[in-house]
Amino acid sequence: MRRMLYVFLSIIISYSNLSAQNIEGNFELDSLVVEYTIVARDIEQVGNDGNVHITTYDEEEATYDVTVGWPMAGDDGIFDFSLPYFDVGDTMAVTKVPLGSAAALAAFGLGLNTDFADGVYTINQGSVYPTTNTENCVTTQVFLPIQDAGTWTNGGHDPILLAGNKVRWGWGIITSGVFATFSAPNMTTDVYGVNYGAGTPMESWGYIQANYTDDTYSAIDGLNIGWEAFDGVEADLGIVSDGDPYYVQAEAELGLLNGMLGRSALPVDSVTIPAVAAQAAAAGITINVPTDNTPFAAGATGIDLDGDGVPDGATSSDWFYVFDPTGDVLGGGDGVAFSGDEGLQYTGYYATWNTLITLNGITAGVQAAALAGALADPTAPNIPAIVDSVLEYTLYYWDMSDATVAAVEAAGVPAAATAQVGAWLAAGLGLDDVGNALLPYILGNVTGLQAQLTAAGTPLTYANGDPVIVDDSGHDLDTNDFQWENAYYYGELWNNKGGRLFVQSYANCFPAKWTQRVDSHWSYMGALSTVNDNNITVDKFALQGNYPNPFNPTTKIRFTNDRSSNVKVTVYALNGEKVATIMNKQVNAGAYDVSWNGKSSNGTIVPTGMYLYDIESDGRRLQGKMLFLK
Repeated sequence: MRRMLYVFLSIIISYSNLSAQNIEGNFELDSLVVEYTIVARDIEQVGNDGNVHITTYDEEEATYDVTVGWPMAGDDGIFDFSLPYFDVGDTMAVTKVPLGSAAALAAFGLGLNTDFADGVYTINQGSVYPTTNTENCVTTQVFLPIQDAGTWTNGGHDPILLAGNKVRWGWGIITSGVFATFSAPNMTTDVYGVNYGAGTPMESWGYIQANYTDDTYSAIDGLNIGWEAFDGVEADLGIVSDGDPYYVQAEAELGLLNGMLGRSALPVDSVTIPAVAAQAAAAGITINVPTDNTPFAAGATGIDLDGDGVPDGATSSDWFYVFDPTGDVLGGGDGVAFSGDEGLQYTGYYATWNTLITLNGITAGVQAAALAGALADPTAPNIPAIVDSVLEYTLYYWDMSDATVAAVEAAGVPAAATAQVGAWLAAGLGLDDVGNALLPYILGNVTGLQAQLTAAGTPLTYANGDPVIVDDSGHDLDTNDFQWENAYYYGELWNNKGGRLFVQSYANCFPAKWTQRVDSHWSYMGALSTVNDNNITVDKFALQGNYPNPFNPTTKIRFTNDRSSNVKVTVYALNGEKVATIMNKQVNAGAYDVSWNGKSSNGTIVPTGMYLYDIESDGRRLQGKMLFLK
């Protein structure tokens, strides 16, 4: 898939009474703000043949769950399990990257230098832009050297005039070997959200704004360029293409999406668990705060504890606790903390060893019931058989004593659970969803029965005689507490001490649809023009000097080049500090003028003084001096 264009530029020719020559020339990127919005897409998608398809990449890698391992992920892990994390349409990430100065761009190794002309642009040698690469389900940002030649359009629309001698057009890329393609709206009549932008027929669009020095519009000072591009065929982004993992040409021809967000580290923070524990304590509820490991809560993004408007404790990590005080992760909660529907309320709102073995028992019980024919008639499923099977397997995984098994089976599962399972199946929930939603009923039933029988002097016990403790959230699960005989199945990992699960996430591939929104500013660096003078010989690489000299505001550096080669022209201060690269491109043999407007690469006017310029071609170098006067 051709990944998004994170940094890009183009230019448009003046329209109406604005002369084309006013905005042709060389421009250098000096600031950039990029915002990425990443949404979970549906792996079932309609191709251009009208049928529903799933790409090979999605079949092999895509997931909406987070798979974690304990005591770590990987070959050295003892067990893995998956947590529901994203639903289709969820916003998985919104990231804003403000690079508001040339220094910030340089710090990221980013630089773009481009020549513009009527309907075409050239990205010059030495330019670098950032993109993303997803490998082994980890998405990283990479910075790549780039050269490109493309075509653009303003759609033939009139510009709009803005205050401060600014002129704006719609802008679109027609062809490019690297970048997105999108359209140029009519800025004089079109309305964002109606005629162009998200949810319209022209979702991917761009604009260009030329900033002039005065109201004669005769000298350009710089450009603002922006665009909004969505994954899809229109922008040629995020679709199946050659070079993708599991590339299939037929899927590319169908125009199918296959964008991914690969993550091992997830958003976490270190303050949510302590803050929620304090809130719970005020309501008479005890939540244990981990001390052995940093109390990272998966999916949490921080709480503003000091009132400065910035969430505290927010970071990302592939290590975390599964902490769920609202029931949003397990148990189908209503999003309100401590309302009584939380799947983890009986294990202190943490995923613990007891949570895990209960979920395994539920899964096995649901599968066994299905194999036994409980769903033979989909219109009339045998709900009691499903619930009884779940209870039987859960007791097995807990390794309870025979007397305890008999007591729990005699008590059964509350009628409300049976009724709820029937309602869930009638609503179309799958067996996995139904099984997970049984978690609070099973754990709650064991908790309530233990309290009742303990009061009667006959507490529930494990097979070794120790009392059953459902809430095992007072400490972390410890490998030293296990007996390892026949440790191929969870049910045979004997551990009656339990504990919180501090887990490590695997790298997961989430099916994603990306949107990029970009605003950038470019400084005008000058122009390259061919000199047609029969008195100038071009049989050698030679410097003709610059004129005028001294100069203000612009001078032209003239040189001859005797061969087709890449020529780079750089301006330096006397102390050797680079001021600006005003040319870096392939040219044919000939005589040339390169204009410089006395600006540094960050768009500021340089101080009065002497400057050096360096011209390089095929390892040869020429140097000269020029005096800038304000």
